[in-house]
Amino acid sequence: MKITGLSKSYIVWLVLIGLSPWYGKAQPQAVNITEVDSLMEQQAKPILFLLSTDWCTYCQMQQNQIQKNPDFVEYGDLFYFVIFDAESKADISFRGQPYSFRPTGKNTGTHELARALNGPGTLAFPTWVLLDQQYQVLFRHDGVLTAKQLKKLLDAIAGLQP
Repeated sequence: MKITGLSKSYIVWLVLIGLSPWYGKAQPQAVNITEVDSLMEQQAKPILFLLSTDWCTYCQMQQNQIQKNPDFVEYGDLFYFVIFDAESKADISFRGQPYSFRPTGKNTGTHELARALNGPGTLAFPTWVLLDQQYQVLFRHDGVLTAKQLKKLLDAIAGLQP
């Protein structure tokens, strides 16, 4: 089909170029927890964890907010971002130490790494944990971060840069 002398492929090309501002915007990319140790060996950066679960609606809401947050994208090269399922049943090695799922009931349980990152106290979802380049905890927050709170956290991460 031709539209006033233009071929189909040319029209598709024009449409794709027109949509590129929306599709071309970078989105924050979470790294898999299994990749963190090797990434830290290549280039040490702060690590920002979002501890969540599949059933947590606030966690899903927070993840959606992150995807739309331009500050998160802008600062994204300054840290590693990990979304960790606190109920994952996978055995994981982090900093050379093994962590695994620990049942707390018939169909429930939590991952040891989530408990270790959370520190003492009740594990809540979502929970944010920031580790520096030496894996020291700099920040913990249980609950949803507002855009303003997230911006302050990102500014703090930027301040960690040498």
